[in-house]
Amino acid sequence: MRSTQGRLFAAVALIALAACAKEKQPEAAPAAAAPAAPTSPVVSSPPSTTTIARAAKPGAPKKGVTMATSVGSGPLTENTAQAGDAGDSSWVEQVDVDGDSTATQATFLWDDETKILYIAAQDDEVCANGGTANLATLTALFATGNIAGAPVGSGWNADYVDATQCGAASPVLWGERFDSTGTVTKAGVATIDPTTGDLVITTATDSTMTTTTVAPAPAN
Repeated sequence: MRSTQGRLFAAVALIALAACAKEKQPEAAPAAAAPAAPTSPVVSSPPSTTTIARAAKPGAPKKGVTMATSVGSGPLTENTAQAGDAGDSSWVEQVDVDGDSTATQATFLWDDETKILYIAAQDDEVCANGGTANLATLTALFATGNIAGAPVGSGWNADYVDATQCGAASPVLWGERFDSTGTVTKAGVATIDPTTGDLVITTATDSTMTTTTVAPAPAN
């Protein structure tokens, strides 16, 4: 009788131990959530059709032209210097780049080697969280014969937002690529490649979109 009871107690103990072991098994860690796509600190503002049309005839005016090798400032600097080249045509105009009915003084630079027209300005942009901010902007328009073979009038624009503007937690360069109709094809956190001078979107809002890289201009 004792032997039978002993065996019974042993079986019950084994069952209890198995149940405890099962209960103490660690749960599988939840799958890591995919990083959220970046959101724009500003409302999209590609150039107007009037600005895009300038890519067809980007030549400098007859007066007020100087020679320069760069345009913009800080992270929005575009360098067009070429060995043995005196520089590129630069001039200042009052222009409404993005068609928001607000003209601002802008600096133009016509890179006749790459066939790209650059427009740098301080412009009022609408913040995504409301209000406006006066931001440094740079627009690039591919003109006829551009070495990238890009459609005439297509290009890119970028806004530099510091940590005091549009609710940005830290300074950010926000860029947009657009086609010849002004339709944005890719947008996100960006940089300007110092080697090619092209806008590189490093973290896109839509990773399925592609970007065009401009080859460096041949040395003279």
